[in-house]
Amino acid sequence: MTTLDFYRKVIEETGQTNRDAAKRGAAAVLRALRDRLTPEEADQVAAQLPRELKSVWEEGDVLGRCPVRMHRKEFYERVKAEAGLASIREARWITVAVFSALKAQLSPGEAEDVWAQLPKDLKEVWQEA
Repeated sequence: MTTLDFYRKVIEETGQTNRDAAKRGAAAVLRALRDRLTPEEADQVAAQLPRELKSVWEEGDVLGRCPVRMHRKEFYERVKAEAGLASIREARWITVAVFSALKAQLSPGEAEDVWAQLPKDLKEVWQEA
């Protein structure tokens, strides 16, 4: 999947007509997910992303970081704040859309590895996507 295909899938699933807003939302979800994963797992995800998405994924990453413990509510709050969204509901929509596009991008084994590192409530969102 190309970066353009990834964003098209996010736009299609959210119904977002503003491409820049969809990109901001996708970036917020990708970075929140990256920070929730171990650095090793985050690197494995990055290895399967097209160059532009890999840059978005890695932006702001800190060497030697520890995974940030976030459950669904904290995850949505972070996405809402970083993407400049109006509501938690919008953060949920963009999260589901990005998770869906990411799952389509990753190998089945890698998608399973991501799922394994999520808390129960975010596993449900990952499965729904």
